[in-house]
Amino acid sequence: MFEQMNEQFKTAMKPMTDLATLNMNTVQELAEKSNALYSSLLSESMSYFEKASQQKDLMALAETQKAYAESVQETMSEAAKSSYAVLTEAQQKAGEMMKGMSEDMTTKFTAAAKG
Repeated sequence: MFEQMNEQFKTAMKPMTDLATLNMNTVQELAEKSNALYSSLLSESMSYFEKASQQKDLMALAETQKAYAESVQETMSEAAKSSYAVLTEAQQKAGEMMKGMSEDMTTKFTAAAKG
């Protein structure tokens, strides 16, 4: 009897555990992307300071600064697009899970009402 109740509880909780797993995986992926972004920006900054310190005139320094600013802008833009893609995919999967859960509950309620 206890075994049967335990199995029913596991079955009932599966959609919630699947959703929690999706959330955990999404947060982990976003954290990894954030870490990669931070590392990339740090590397770009170090490279910029090294190049800037070697410039002899103001125009060369301005060009170095312009290139750095464009690089940072591109890096941030790519990071935002990548994070948005991760969130969009997670949202779609969560929507599918919720739809499946809703359909499953409707089927069970309908069966219970008929039986």
